[in-house]
Order: sequence, then structure tokens, then C-alpha cells
Amino acid sequence: MKKETCALCARRTLYVSLIFNAILFSVLIVIYHFHYKRLEEIADMMQGAQDFQSLQHPTNYSDISVLDETVCIECEHLGTSVKAEETFYSNITYSDSGQRMCCLKDRSLAELIQKILQRQGGNAGIPDPDSESLSWWRKRPNSAHLYLKDWDRTRLHWTDSENTGSAFSNLKIQDRNKLLIEEKGLYFIYATTVFDFTEVDEVPQVYYNITSYWPKLPHFRSFLLMGKYGGSRFSSKRHTGYLSGMAELYPGHQIKVSVNDHRFIDATPYTSFFGLFKL
Repeated sequence: MKKETCALCARRTLYVSLIFNAILFSVLIVIYHFHYKRLEEIADMMQGAQDFQSLQHPTNYSDISVLDETVCIECEHLGTSVKAEETFYSNITYSDSGQRMCCLKDRSLAELIQKILQRQGGNAGIPDPDSESLSWWRKRPNSAHLYLKDWDRTRLHWTDSENTGSAFSNLKIQDRNKLLIEEKGLYFIYATTVFDFTEVDEVPQVYYNITSYWPKLPHFRSFLLMGKYGGSRFSSKRHTGYLSGMAELYPGHQIKVSVNDHRFIDATPYTSFFGLFKL
């Protein structure tokens, strides 16, 4: 009787062991499958990031040409019936490849775009800050024009140093994200931020604004000078947000640009900028 009981217990133990091992084996298969799929997703994300970077830094500028003091850009979107007299361009012509090109004769603009194209091609040198072509732009008192350099989780970082010579600041830049006003007056303030939502299915709500803060009134929070918001499943995957306006400012005023979600900012050089000047 005892032998039969032991045999029965051993048989039950064997069955339980087999069932447990089968379950464990199934779990291992599921874990392996999940891990393998996750590795595939990560690989796809890395490849997508590489493709995105290549899109952000194009090397073909067939839609832009600079000749002497004239800048021409592709303008097929205007249609074939539009004449130069109906636009702000000097003339409309065609490229060797048949593209419709709108041209503007402007020496300073032509030199600036030429420097930008050279920089993207890796052939630009450091410009002379006192070069004649942009001296009128850089030597304006109580003014600044900054380009977006980078950002962290809470702040955009701007720079007044780059290769074209168009960035400058005759005002103090505090914490790399605020311009400090030195003289009382009426100022024109502007900022452009470019967003890229091509990596998401639906464009989220994004807020961007220009604010001012005056330390002489420490109990008051930053004052909203101007702002915009938007985003839905019907929104464009690329968006350029432009803010501009006038404000009466006093010495010590701190002016900055804020964006609520930095994940979608386009990092392409020169696309985002921030500046002001006294009227």
C-alpha cells in the first residue's frame, strides 16, 4: 500500500513538474518574442533618426541660386500666370532644369545666403564682424538677432555667434535665453520657431510665446507679450510659428521665448531665431 502511495505521489510530482516546465517554456518564448520585437523597434527608430537627420541637413540646394547680387528661389507654387510686377521680386526666370525661379536683386541678402550655403557645405570661414555688407545690421544700438543653438527640458538656448555674421547682440544675454533691456523705449520684438511633427501620427497641442519679466516688480510673474498655440490631427506635419509685435520696455526688462514641448523643434540651423530692436 505504501509503495502504491509513493508511486502515485511520484507520478503526480512528475506531472506537476512537466506542467510547470511547459508553462515556464511558454513564458520564455513570449519573453524572447517580445524582446526580439523590441530590438527591431529600436533598430527602426535609430534608422528613422538617421533618416531624419539627413532630411534636416540637406546637401542639394537646386531650388536656390545666388549669382552676383541676385538671389533666386524656386516658385512653382505661384503658378505660370503670375508676373514679377505682381510680386516683390525683381524678375521671374527659369533654371537650366526648367524650374520657375523668382529672383530678387539685393547685395546684402545675396552675400548672406551665399554664406549660409557655404556653411551647409562645410566651406565657410569665420566672417569679419565689421564687414561692410552687414555692418548696418550689426551696429544698431539696443538690438539683437539670435539663432537657436540648443535646448534643455525647460529652456531654449540662443546664440549671437555663427558663421554668416547675421547673428549679433548689442544687449546682454542672460542664461543664454533672455535679452536684457538697457534703455527705456518702444521696441519691436520677434521670434520664429519651426516645428517638425513627421515622427508622430497626430500633431499635439503646442504653445509658444514671448514673455517679459521686470525684477523691479518681483511679486508679478512673467507677463505674456504675445503667443500662439495649436495642434490637431488635421494640422500640418511641419509648422513655422512667427510672433512679432511692439512693447514699451524699461531698463532691466528680461525678454525670452518659451515653448511648452521641445521634442518637436526643428534643429536645422537658421530655422529658429529671436530678436528685437528699439524703434
